[in-house]
Amino acid sequence: MKLEIKNVTKTYGTKTALDNFSVTFDSGVYGILGANGAGKSTLINLITDNVPRDRGKRGGQILYDGVEIKKLGAKFRAMVGYMPQQQGYYEDFSVRAFLKYIASVKGISSESANRQIHELLKVVNLYEKADERIGSFSGGMKQRVLLAQALLGDPEILILDEPTAGLDPKERINIRNYISQLSRDKIILLATHVVSDIECISDEVILMQKGKLVTMGTPQELIADLHGKVAEISCLPEELERLQKQYRVGNVRQRKDGIVLRVVGDDLPRQFKRRYEDIDLEDVYLYWLGNS
Repeated sequence: MKLEIKNVTKTYGTKTALDNFSVTFDSGVYGILGANGAGKSTLINLITDNVPRDRGKRGGQILYDGVEIKKLGAKFRAMVGYMPQQQGYYEDFSVRAFLKYIASVKGISSESANRQIHELLKVVNLYEKADERIGSFSGGMKQRVLLAQALLGDPEILILDEPTAGLDPKERINIRNYISQLSRDKIILLATHVVSDIECISDEVILMQKGKLVTMGTPQELIADLHGKVAEISCLPEELERLQKQYRVGNVRQRKDGIVLRVVGDDLPRQFKRRYEDIDLEDVYLYWLGNS
């Protein structure tokens, strides 16, 4: 099971949304981090064939187990479960009716669909709401409906675009735990700008900016690379603005003895107190992507 993105470029007029992008995915969870406009959604739309690639060599290749997905066509699309950021709903449908409709579109038999829907409704905590109208749901509940439809058919590739948007903390944890359990025999791409969504479940993390791959690696590798590049400094309120302009500043905490800034960088002054034991992916994000 291998999904390869090779030298893919995607332009919209004069704007380059994806720039000679290459990456290889095996089974596991891949957290794709980047601010809005980084190219995450463009990458997803190309993999799901929702938008055409640029013509000729600029468009590059997208291969599944060595075969161009354009050649695989519908066979490849049947292997993909996709949860978009937003989707038009059949507001008058119940959750159960909507999932049955999606199952039929995916070519899933009625018996199998009923079994899967029964299980998925419990996973996304909508079992008691199965026969209520989607139009009456909150934004978070609609997100859970989107996740359930993506999981129908037990796809080999699961693509999740901001899957926990609108969910309360308990639901976010439940969804993340479930995604982690699925990762043994699937390629799972989880695109987000929220570090906490992926820091505990990702096998590898990809950081994107302006359509380019900035860096990637396991969370442990990326954190180890920041050894000696994370520090804290105490300051007075009137110094805060100057320091924020001068350094990449993450957390700003108010302590009883003043304000403490967490900063990252290659050339931090010696008087800054280095942090070694509590570096995390928030620091990694700030180091590579700044305040983008």
